[in-house]
Amino acid sequence: MRSNRMQWRNLVGPAVGLVILAIIIGAYVRALSPLYSVRRQAIAIARKTANVKQVSNFYWDKEDDSYLTVQGTTRQNQPVYVLIRQKTGKVRVAAQGSGISRSAAIGQAQTKFSPRKILNAGLRWRAKKFVWDVGYITKSGKLGYVTYDFKTGTQVKSIRNL
Repeated sequence: MRSNRMQWRNLVGPAVGLVILAIIIGAYVRALSPLYSVRRQAIAIARKTANVKQVSNFYWDKEDDSYLTVQGTTRQNQPVYVLIRQKTGKVRVAAQGSGISRSAAIGQAQTKFSPRKILNAGLRWRAKKFVWDVGYITKSGKLGYVTYDFKTGTQVKSIRNL
């Protein structure tokens, strides 16, 4: 009788651990669900409006207005960025070769501001042109944003030490 109790007690710990692990994984998957849903919708819009056949990246810029960017290749093998304003669904398309890349914008921010960490970089529509917004953390722990013109790569705006 006593050995049955010992065996039962030895099984309770791992069982409770598995239940806790399942709860944590479920919460994580549920937390990411909106991101995946928005990504799927943005890709569907990009395929329908810009004939994107292959998607290479997805960016979600959530500054004042939320913009979704799908980076991909059209059926005519043209590399494009498809920019979707989330609130209105307005779609704009830019050829990737007509401006600087996301990594170039991040590189410029790293060179000029030497941040501790880059938080995000997203394409958006501002003042009738495409721009890259790069958010970062300074070495002193403050928040900063810098905006680069997509076509020329010149700095348009900078906000530091928030």
